[in-house]
Amino acid sequence: MRPARTPHPHSRVSLVLRLLAGVVAAVAVVVFVLATSMVLSSRFGWDDSDAHGYSLLFGTPFAIVAGLVAAVALSLAVPPGRRGRTRTVTLGVLAAVVVLLIVAVATA
Repeated sequence: MRPARTPHPHSRVSLVLRLLAGVVAAVAVVVFVLATSMVLSSRFGWDDSDAHGYSLLFGTPFAIVAGLVAAVALSLAVPPGRRGRTRTVTLGVLAAVVVLLIVAVATA
């Protein structure tokens, strides 16, 4: 009879760190989506609740930083073999959204 196989201690640490990165990524994605929607509603919204454009000016840096944190944390949350592709996709999406946010600020 073979003894029960115990998992390697580094695999548990790796799993906990990946879960922590997933939680950080989830929180950052929520902040990113909220800040981006705040910027877009300030720029393209019908109501004039943001008459001076503070949502546009302060929401853009929040969205950029939160998006960068989300992209990095999300790539750390996936298995090591898929990190390169995940990083490429998340940073590509982030770059596209950042360009749109900067265009929204520049054309306001």
